[in-house]
Amino acid sequence: MSGRTLSGEAVKTVAAPHGAQHVPVTGELLGVTTAQGLDEDALLLSRFPASYLDDHFDLAPMGLDSTCVQRELDLERLDGLFDWLWLAGRPYPPRPLHRQVFLGREIVAVEQMDLHLLWTKGRIFVKPLPPFLLDPAFWPRFACDTNDACDPDVDRCRRGRIWRAALGFLFSYASLIRHESDLGVAKERRLVPSTVEWAPWSRFCRRLLQTESLYQKMHRRFLYGELRLGRLDKISLVARPPSIQGYLPRWNRYDDFLKDNLAWLVSAAAVIGIALGAMQVGLATTHLQSNATFQAVSYSLTVFSMVAPLAVIGLIVAVAWCLFLVNWLVAVARYKARFRIFRRQDAVG
Repeated sequence: MSGRTLSGEAVKTVAAPHGAQHVPVTGELLGVTTAQGLDEDALLLSRFPASYLDDHFDLAPMGLDSTCVQRELDLERLDGLFDWLWLAGRPYPPRPLHRQVFLGREIVAVEQMDLHLLWTKGRIFVKPLPPFLLDPAFWPRFACDTNDACDPDVDRCRRGRIWRAALGFLFSYASLIRHESDLGVAKERRLVPSTVEWAPWSRFCRRLLQTESLYQKMHRRFLYGELRLGRLDKISLVARPPSIQGYLPRWNRYDDFLKDNLAWLVSAAAVIGIALGAMQVGLATTHLQSNATFQAVSYSLTVFSMVAPLAVIGLIVAVAWCLFLVNWLVAVARYKARFRIFRRQDAVG
């Protein structure tokens, strides 16, 4: 197996034996080694989040199992929209962090993987680099890059998905932190562990980028870098009907929904008002008073200017009521489901 540096110089690597896999990280990024005699399970678990919400919305402690890992690296929503992502971004690596700051974007830390590298006006969302991905013990335990490297009694598809998502995520960070100044920005925003230093990070990036067939091995979402959130919202409306909230819900209150959707109506009314004023002046002239076509257009626009705003306002109010009804039904269903769980736990206790 061989790779290439950025200068084009060939780099030879030793082929992994059958049943082994190429681990893209070393312990130096976290400043620990196995020679310190630390308990591996306890050390690895300390690199995970403390808790998570399970399928019943109960707060559960994080454990060393692939389900918890898959929740941390979940890209299912973006995977379902992959054929549309060319409308939301370009198939290039993301720009480095110093460039994001230069563009005036606030770097907002989010722990949800499918929000990583989404941007909107003045903001870009970045998922902090979880320490467990920098621990060499994580990779053979939870992920595999080939079927031969997987244990036969483990869900290979799940382990393969974890590998591809984790490898693509590391690739995105190799692009975000290209210079030492980028590492300074990442540490300031608490995007990487404080133990990460520039020299080990530089070696890690070279090792990662020399991976053979890197683009084929990582999750296809990371073939794209930054994705425009506004366009993802519109794509979600088309690709996943009947959703009306888009990819990321923008309205926490009904008055915000009404303000956003009525704002453009005010601008449209101003344009129609200007057109009606111009037609009124035209009708006062001798030449246009006898023009049948102009008279018909003026009549049609007058009727439209009266009917259309009322129809649009009615539609917006109707949608707001539908949103209220759906949210109310969901709230009632979740209330009943949660209290059934509470009653069941009380009965067991």
